[in-house]
Amino acid sequence: MARDRDPFDRTLETLRRRLVDGAPLQGVALPVKALAAELGVSPTPVREALSRLAGEGLVARTAAGYAGVIHDARSLAELYHLAGVLLGGLVSVSPAPAASASISEALDWLEAEAGDQTLATAFRRVRAQISPFAAAERKCLSPERWPPASADLAASLRRYYARRAHRSGDILGAAIAEQIGSRI
Repeated sequence: MARDRDPFDRTLETLRRRLVDGAPLQGVALPVKALAAELGVSPTPVREALSRLAGEGLVARTAAGYAGVIHDARSLAELYHLAGVLLGGLVSVSPAPAASASISEALDWLEAEAGDQTLATAFRRVRAQISPFAAAERKCLSPERWPPASADLAASLRRYYARRAHRSGDILGAAIAEQIGSRI
């Protein structure tokens, strides 16, 4: 069997994908040894990956190791607000996105074609932090019309995040109710 030359990158991408695609962890412990055994790597790349993910705001460093970030309604509203601000900046410096079938596709396009990579990186990070709440958003909010009726794309996308910021308490409650006991 060939030696795995890049366990850190593989571990980082696996954990990032689980965190972004999964449910909010709300303080759930992330035991290094258990994750290492599950992923078939030593604890070192798991610790390094969790440290990087903590820097991205996807997990939190605690006295006991690492855990899911704990959100309250205010912190979640602030993340939605920040996403809207960053998105407004991206729209102002980027070419208009092509017609898309969904808001998600328009956001993906704006990230990929951004005229300002610093804004795109910041938006990508915030979007990853709020991604675990997507299922709860769908339960709490009616679907947005897409493409927007307004010709002002920036205003439409700011409203998209403003609605979420306004309903952050409901979204958080739905996420917690749905995912009690969820693990990474």
